[in-house]
Amino acid sequence: MANIIRWGITDGFRLAQTVGKELGNVSNPSPEEFIAAAERAKTISPNEWVIHYMLADKYQELGYYTEALLATQKCVDIRPKDIRSVYAHATSYNLITRAAWSDKEDEVAKLLEVLFDNKGPMDKRLSQGAIDRTGLTVETAAVQAIRWFENALTLNPDSQSKRQIQMDLKTLYQRFPQLKK
Repeated sequence: MANIIRWGITDGFRLAQTVGKELGNVSNPSPEEFIAAAERAKTISPNEWVIHYMLADKYQELGYYTEALLATQKCVDIRPKDIRSVYAHATSYNLITRAAWSDKEDEVAKLLEVLFDNKGPMDKRLSQGAIDRTGLTVETAAVQAIRWFENALTLNPDSQSKRQIQMDLKTLYQRFPQLKK
């Protein structure tokens, strides 16, 4: 069974061997330091999946959703049948749909971010910026998120991952009922 959260020892070793070399002696890099090191490492190892995967994570953490979408697309290009790639790509599209949040939803998300120390900004303006830069519409991003989450369900997720994917789909269908099959 595949798990959408874990990555293996081999991926960790590859990350240390590529991005770690670029970080030098920094023991706990900021997201910005990690991104700079990973961007340098990917010029040397452009097809190293774990670099793109972690870049996407750090870009999302900073609210750089366009860059995260490009990084997750590269993950899918490198490992198209890896549930982590597919789920990350679906999540990148899903983050862009935040542009359609109401002001009330946006305020609730900001409160949750503070109360629960959530990683990453939850400001709908960042998602709107991604809409503007990619040329997508919110509905197109939602369609793509649904497509990729459904694809993830075909990749034999473990039960916990399957529940998470189904919850993500349910939320999207609630927000975009016109997309329900």
